[in-house]
Amino acid sequence: MTKSFLRPKLWTAVGLVTMGGLLRVSVDWRMWARSLTYPERPITSTDWYQPQQVVPGTGPQSPPLARAETTEIPRPALQTALEYAEAQNSVALLVMHRDRLVLEQYWQGHTATDRVNSMSMVKTLLALLIGVAIDEGHIGSIQEPVNTYLPEWAGDPRGNITLADLLYMQSGLRNDDRTDTLQSDLVQLYGGSDAHKLALGIPAEDRPGVAFDYNNFNSQLLSLVLERATGEPFGDYLSSRLWQPLGAGDGFLWLDRPQGNAKPFCCFFATAPDWVRLGQMLLHEGQVNGNQLIPQGWIQQMLVESPLEPTFGLHIWLKARTADYPQVNQAASAPFAAADTFYLDGRHQQRVYVVPSEELVIVRIGEDPPAWNDAVIVNAIVAGLREGQGR
Repeated sequence: MTKSFLRPKLWTAVGLVTMGGLLRVSVDWRMWARSLTYPERPITSTDWYQPQQVVPGTGPQSPPLARAETTEIPRPALQTALEYAEAQNSVALLVMHRDRLVLEQYWQGHTATDRVNSMSMVKTLLALLIGVAIDEGHIGSIQEPVNTYLPEWAGDPRGNITLADLLYMQSGLRNDDRTDTLQSDLVQLYGGSDAHKLALGIPAEDRPGVAFDYNNFNSQLLSLVLERATGEPFGDYLSSRLWQPLGAGDGFLWLDRPQGNAKPFCCFFATAPDWVRLGQMLLHEGQVNGNQLIPQGWIQQMLVESPLEPTFGLHIWLKARTADYPQVNQAASAPFAAADTFYLDGRHQQRVYVVPSEELVIVRIGEDPPAWNDAVIVNAIVAGLREGQGR
């Protein structure tokens, strides 16, 4: 399961002082303030995330998506998906079939123009940009050691970690993802004032390539590699190479401090329709309106199973996480009906499902669901489509 920041209100029970005096950690005032005010609805409370950096798209809002007049997906299948999404605290469900929107539903006052926090779905954007940087010659290959771009790790065993190790979540770096203490690595990375410094300071606990371990520090380090290799801030590179050519509206990144670092492991803000655009681009192997935004071969490489975890590729998920895969938290009761389904995953079950064999893109956005099951929405729509086509 995607790991990210949880509500840390319990920190008030810990406090900044103890009977013996100050805690032994150096407290970052931004992290402390953010912990005390973290919103009840972290996906849709986008104004809370400050400061922000605009990621220019085509303008404040993107143009409407193309709509279908009719659909081959039977109404009962779409109704099953709608009812399930609504019951699971969703604010948006969109279905695109054959490049036409066949379903667009919003709840809880949400609209097509409202941005939401992607949580870990932004990790896939980061991986796409690594492929672009390789294609442009800024990065040699994902087999390069990170010390090629991080001189701080020259002569350090961590410098031998490869970009592939970071992308496949097999770096061996410490993964303290507790959410009930200021001393947690994850809490400091999420809420602190210097994400890059924290990432460079994370120690190794195992050799790379030994075990799959979903660690947000891997993604933050990859973003630093990307910035060092290209000479551009992450948000600028995201805008010029992907977001603007995609035809999306302006997006936003959460910075750790004013004029500081983006957090490409967790926090990018965009509308549900623009996530459909991203899924559509993936469906077409990197093409948008005949333009190849992402090298086609790179997307195919992203979809190759990790050598250590068959549900995971290069910062993208490949299979429904059922009980058959003990290394990841179960999120589905059954495999996907279409074996080629892959998806973006963000905390509280933000989803962009892509089903190439059925020409489908499905986006679910929402707050924390009571009982999520990845098999329901996708399989209902795929089964209905196949039934409607007599397959």
